Amino acid sequence: MPFVEVNGVRLHYDEYGRGHEVIISAQSSFSEGSYQEELAKQSDRYKVYTITLRGYAPSSHVLEDLGEQWYPTWADDVNAFAKQKGIGRFIYTGASHGAGVGWYLAFRHPQVLKAFISVVGTPHDRAGGQYSKQRLQTMQGAQQEDFQGPQFFLVPTTDPVRQKRQAIWRQRLKERFATMSKEELKINVPKPFPECKTNEALAEKLSQVRVPTLLLAGCQDDVVSPEMHLLAAKVITGAKAIFYQDHSHTLPFEGKELIVQDILLYLQQLEQMEA
Repeated sequence: MPFVEVNGVRLHYDEYGRGHEVIISAQSSFSEGSYQEELAKQSDRYKVYTITLRGYAPSSHVLEDLGEQWYPTWADDVNAFAKQKGIGRFIYTGASHGAGVGWYLAFRHPQVLKAFISVVGTPHDRAGGQYSKQRLQTMQGAQQEDFQGPQFFLVPTTDPVRQKRQAIWRQRLKERFATMSKEELKINVPKPFPECKTNEALAEKLSQVRVPTLLLAGCQDDVVSPEMHLLAAKVITGAKAIFYQDHSHTLPFEGKELIVQDILLYLQQLEQMEA
């Protein structure tokens, strides 16, 4: 099990593929067969690193409350990881909170990013308070004996492949949260850019992004609405957005073949434009 020491903590990571172009992704956990892993399998151009964020096993636990500094800290960890590995510039992708790390990389370390691919991870609507509904459910779960994870909307489907994947999703979610420590469950990550109190302020913030950006959204996402992805696409110079009908926040798992195909096409087009 590989680890690297950066910024005073130990980060667990895995690597896939042998390509010369590097893709990095960071999340609280990665399931077997993730879209990040599939990117390396579907193209020999890419080497993919998946990093477990500090605060989540098997990376170092964090007992202190970082509050609004979680995302900045995670972004700095990814940047330090790349430097440790001798990676000059890379493509970053992440799903949900993993994409949140990418937004902060785009602001804090834009010079290292060749591109940013956000999967169901545009910053949340400012309505509803500082935390997403699912984050609140997770923090409250630390006080429960048999917490089985936050609730996510699964689009009703007759597709047997997706039905099987939804069953696997439910089971993995249950198993994942059943094994998390109270410290992990209590991590109180606010919505990205909490200083932006309105969607107008958030739009102004996102308009400052100067990194090639691809936004992948589920039209039935109950965590980050398609409207928020559209807001980001409208204000980020050169951004591209793809919306998947009949998909929700589980798009990275249920529709991984779709998004891998679109990500690889986007990166190919980006390379052609820069040639």
